[in-house]
Formats: sequence, structure tokens, C-alpha cells
Amino acid sequence: MRVIGRVLLGWLLLTQSWGQVSGLTGESLATVGERANPAAQTIVEAMRSVTGAEMALLGAAFFNESASVPASNFTADDLVKALAHPDDEVVVLTLRGEQILQALERALELYPQRNNAFLQLAGAEVRFNPRAEAGKRIVSVTIAGAKLDPERTYKVATTAPMARGALGYFRIWSREQITLNTGRTLAEVVRDYLKWQRSLISQPAWIAQG
Repeated sequence: MRVIGRVLLGWLLLTQSWGQVSGLTGESLATVGERANPAAQTIVEAMRSVTGAEMALLGAAFFNESASVPASNFTADDLVKALAHPDDEVVVLTLRGEQILQALERALELYPQRNNAFLQLAGAEVRFNPRAEAGKRIVSVTIAGAKLDPERTYKVATTAPMARGALGYFRIWSREQITLNTGRTLAEVVRDYLKWQRSLISQPAWIAQG
């Protein structure tokens, strides 16, 4: 019996370790300031989906980096706990493509180091060269499946503090570009989104090249 007990204990420790390595135990928010994060992207997608915006973004500082979301069977509460400010209002900015490009470059300024201003995205795919100098790292951007047009305007969902220029983004856009105040909190938007969406977004919005 002691032998069987040791075997079972060893197997339990092995599977627990494997689960932690493979991500089966959950999706940690600790990486939101460094790269695309499935749990954070899902939260941002909730803003995009509920508002009908073409893309959405939210800075790393607005997430609770100590939180972890289960890889499966997660609840709305799990995602809400991943937010540092769940009561922030969801709004929509109207931004030129050139402003979006500037914001994406700002998000990469410290890459690969952790950055509170790093952006979690939805509705966009950004390819970048991590070896290029800061401010010139973006290789290509697609929004809603089409190449970013610097002269075109886009509807971009975010939270009110971000729209007012938090994390240094006041140098890129202004609160006067807010074109929709939803009157709804980020927590409410996440809960509504999870009434029909039950999985984390696995496709990364940021893709390093070169």
C-alpha cells in the first residue's frame, strides 16, 4: 500500500507540474505588460463586440496582474477579477489610422520589457520587428481584416480613463475624440459578452517578426 501511495503521489505531482507548464491550470494576467494575453484579449474583445467598434484597446495598467483566469469553465466573475478598475465606463473613440499607429508604437517602446502602457488589443493584428529602434517597430497592421489606412478614421472601444489619455496616450489623442459614451461599466460589458462567448481568445494580436 505504501508503494502504491508513493506512486499515486508522484503521479499527482507530475500532472500538477505538467498542468502548470502547459497552462491547464489557468491563464495568468502577469504577462499583460509584455505580450498578448488571452484573458486580457477576451476582456478587450468584449468592449469591441458590445459597442460594434472596429477595434478595442486597453493598457496593461488597467488589469489585475496578480489574477489568473481558469483555462476552461471560467465565469464572468473570473474575468471581472482580472480588472484593476471594473467600474470604468466603456466608451468609443474615433481615431485616425495614423493615431492608431502612433499608439501601437508607444505600446512597444519598452519591448520586451514590461510596460504599463503596453496595449491589449481586439479586432487588430499587429506584426512588429522587436529588433528595430523604438518608434519604428511596426511592420504591418490589419483592422477587421483590412490593412490599416493612416488617413481613414476608425471606431475604437476603450475605457473612459484611457480615452482621456491615461498612460501617456494624451499625446496621441484627446477626450474630444470620444464619440460614444455607453454609460456601462467594463464589468457589465464583460458579463453581457460572456452570456454567449465561453472561451478565451487564443489568436495573439501581437506577432513578433524577424
